[in-house]
Amino acid sequence: MYHKMLVLLDGSKLAEVVFTYAQELSARLNINLELLHVCSPQEAEQLPMRQAYMEKMAEILQSKAAEIRANIGDKTPADEVKAVGKVIIGYPAEEILKYADENKIDLIMLSTHGRSGTKAWDLGNVANKVIHASRFPVWLVPTELSEEIIYDKLPKRTMVIPLDGSRQAEAIIPHAINIAKQRGADSEIILVQVDNPMKAVFTADQVKQQQADRSEREIYLQSIVKRFGEEGIQARAQMLLGEPAPTIIDFVKNNPAQLIAMATHGHASLSRMIFGSTTENILQLVKKTPIFLVKP
Repeated sequence: MYHKMLVLLDGSKLAEVVFTYAQELSARLNINLELLHVCSPQEAEQLPMRQAYMEKMAEILQSKAAEIRANIGDKTPADEVKAVGKVIIGYPAEEILKYADENKIDLIMLSTHGRSGTKAWDLGNVANKVIHASRFPVWLVPTELSEEIIYDKLPKRTMVIPLDGSRQAEAIIPHAINIAKQRGADSEIILVQVDNPMKAVFTADQVKQQQADRSEREIYLQSIVKRFGEEGIQARAQMLLGEPAPTIIDFVKNNPAQLIAMATHGHASLSRMIFGSTTENILQLVKKTPIFLVKP
């Protein structure tokens, strides 16, 4: 289970979305938070002021998390969420990864954008480096995150997991189980596999082979559904047809989810996932749903 999450803040309005989401999520997952801000060497003279700001944010978060836990009926003192705020000097990506390594962090949460602006942060610069280099799961939070997701108001706690049949893609499964168990009741997993029919089918043998392949994929997905069921987690499978990235995005738009969870590498049938075309496209196209990424 997850016990400590590193939340990255840069003082911008965009990063405040991450703060609010982390505050709500920490209470529901009962996970402690470490808020981290990295300032450049040129900003070192502002260190005391920024440290005071981060400590205040941590104090607010801890108090609010306790209030949320009380509202959802959990008042156990041992389960109180702890939060601390820290500021370090250096270059963001390197310091973030170093801090996570040295402080027994389980997860890293950050915004898909930062104070340098949309183009500079959107899967480039800091976020891009952290995603590529982190050995920890990364929880990406879009700045247009809906209030329904932030405040847990969707009818179900749905998690969409794209799979392609590879062992690499399956690396997400134990993490999804952990998240679902920590979230508690009403969690639902939707396992998605996309069939991208690139080859024309002309003969009876080709039709037969295509049907056999689809049947095999359905059997595979049902085996994963069973795996979640054995953990006491509700799950179902969904076969989709089309180009992987836009098809998955359309599915999420029509079936609102609290989270998209996926491994950072997959089989070629899903277009190399990350950091190939499919996952890169999903990261660029998803504007209102958080994404949980795990490196196999």
